[in-house]
Amino acid sequence: MPFYRRTDRRLRPLTPRSPAPAAPPSAAGPADPGDVGYAVVDLETTGLSPATDSIIEIGLVLLDPDGSTQRSWTTLVNPGADVDAGPTSIHGLVGEDLADAPTLGRVADLLVRDLAGRAVVAHNARFDVGFLTQALGGLGRLGRGARIPRVCTMELARSYMTTPSRRLVACCEAAGVRIGSHHCALDDANASAGLLRHYMSVGRERGDESVAWSRSLEAAAAFSAWSWDGAAARTQEGGLVPRDGAGVPRAPREPRMRAS
Repeated sequence: MPFYRRTDRRLRPLTPRSPAPAAPPSAAGPADPGDVGYAVVDLETTGLSPATDSIIEIGLVLLDPDGSTQRSWTTLVNPGADVDAGPTSIHGLVGEDLADAPTLGRVADLLVRDLAGRAVVAHNARFDVGFLTQALGGLGRLGRGARIPRVCTMELARSYMTTPSRRLVACCEAAGVRIGSHHCALDDANASAGLLRHYMSVGRERGDESVAWSRSLEAAAAFSAWSWDGAAARTQEGGLVPRDGAGVPRAPREPRMRAS
């Protein structure tokens, strides 16, 4: 999440365990039209800059066009650098937690497969999408200069609720959306998904939901800059390492959220 001060201390090298190169992408383009919907994502990172910092946790919740949860997954990510010099007091993750986690290259095909054909939703999408663009572009999974279709639940707060702050916790309180452990990627992604559903409900009451949502889904359906290997993605499903107490991949149903 972007709401912390970035440290000026340099990260010390940390050798990932059992490193392996990512599989070369062999499939490209948008997913099947029937899979169009939303991919709600939350990332925990070593800092604020996509150019110099790294993703250390991914939370992903997939929604259909009506906002209903289809499935979700989460994993820690070993960045190959020591995170202990970063904002560990915010996300609660230290180097020891990440030692056995996959590198981003080892989950990239799975991540891109599940993003393809969907509008990416995040609370402060500029932050999360910036990291996705930098990291997945660097791995050859995203075309150069491509702009990922997105929906920002933080920006939409101006139009769909009254709140003194647009931070995730404040927005959830205003909308009556439950949030588990803040800065745990899957809990925050679930909370953002709840906000999106709240905005959809308000939009339906106003009669303006088509304006708010159809454009992002149309853009996602037409977006063809993703590249991924389908076989590698299926293999990577079994290599996820959630943080202790976080959710695991599951069948379509509303994920259970932890108490605050």
